[in-house]
Amino acid sequence: MGQDWIGRNWLDTVTSESRVKIQEMLTEAKQTGRPTRWRHINHVLKDQTEFPVLYSLVQSPTDDRLTAIGRDLRAMASLQSRLLQAQQMLEQDYLRMRSIENQYRTLFDLIRDPILMIEGRHGRILESNKASQTFFGLSGGQLLDKKLETLVSAPSLGAFNQVLREVDGSGRSGQASLRFGQHKQKSTVHVAHLRHENETAFLLRIDTHSQPNGQGVDHHLLQETLSLMTDGLVITDRRGIILHANPAFAQIIHLPHHGQVLGEPISRWLGRANTDFQVLINGLQQGGVVRLFSTQLVSDAGAAIPAEISGISLPQDKEPLFAFTIRDTGRRLQPQPAQASGLGRSHEDLSDLVGRMPLKEIVGETVDLIEKLCIEAALKLTKNNRASAADMLGLSRQSLYVKMRRFGLDRGDLQ
Repeated sequence: MGQDWIGRNWLDTVTSESRVKIQEMLTEAKQTGRPTRWRHINHVLKDQTEFPVLYSLVQSPTDDRLTAIGRDLRAMASLQSRLLQAQQMLEQDYLRMRSIENQYRTLFDLIRDPILMIEGRHGRILESNKASQTFFGLSGGQLLDKKLETLVSAPSLGAFNQVLREVDGSGRSGQASLRFGQHKQKSTVHVAHLRHENETAFLLRIDTHSQPNGQGVDHHLLQETLSLMTDGLVITDRRGIILHANPAFAQIIHLPHHGQVLGEPISRWLGRANTDFQVLINGLQQGGVVRLFSTQLVSDAGAAIPAEISGISLPQDKEPLFAFTIRDTGRRLQPQPAQASGLGRSHEDLSDLVGRMPLKEIVGETVDLIEKLCIEAALKLTKNNRASAADMLGLSRQSLYVKMRRFGLDRGDLQ
């Protein structure tokens, strides 16, 4: 690159807007005799790509010559581009999360049974829906931070604390029959264990069937909630046959309707088919849960979709069922590819490829990278003398030229 500029006018190597800056720098250096302030100049390379450099001019003390001292800004420009890309994706995810939060709050308030989220450590109420506010005769603000045990009748406190201990110890859902202060009849309370901001919490649903004017579980609303989820949800039997799927799963695998997957094996859309499904099943059978299993889904059109799968085992009387949540990870900000002058993939980079690419492709990619780095090093050591580089690498000239064209190294811009 630098050899091509020898003998050329400096102004002819930069973009049009940078020429004005260079003229100003030349004038400033001649008038003041001191180093000029740093200016951002964009050079134009042969392939019309821009090359940013930060320049300052220094006047020679013995003659009229000027020396331009530059700092390569390509790394900074790359970081700025990455930062802008990350900011844009954060804004998109923020808007998406706001939309999901609004959907969650709307659905939470539409559920007819009282629902409470309480803190595990002190039993304070963290969230309540409108049905629970009506049930207790208190507003949402009055329920917030109130200890639920103050709303439970004294004779029921023992059963209430016992079910919380059992659910906390086992991690499984539990239930208890409790009486609340202003209600004469007992209500069945269903308790589930969950995590809230890295703290233990409990989700309580008060079954109001025993209340004179109570309502049962709105199954239609439950189905509507599942259909609005942005992550794919699939329920299968132990053989992997899909019994239920939500519209989001159909969207991920590019199908027009989620009904088309019912009765089909989930392995049909897994990148490694039976291998991936067997890994998931083994994990569920051993631990009852699988978290963030990285794989690729394959649509009927052959498109590869990077995804993460989490799953749980659902105990049943006859045979267990498996529920999987599937998230398309294609929108995530991916790391920049290794630069030609870099040191190649690290051990962690190669480990991340396992499960995403076959071993043959991983090895092939690594071999190509090593060949490219060796050729670049040989060309630099021999000052771009290709005959000497071929001899250094133990290759014929023809083989070297073929490999250089393959890796895009025949443009003549290596120094």
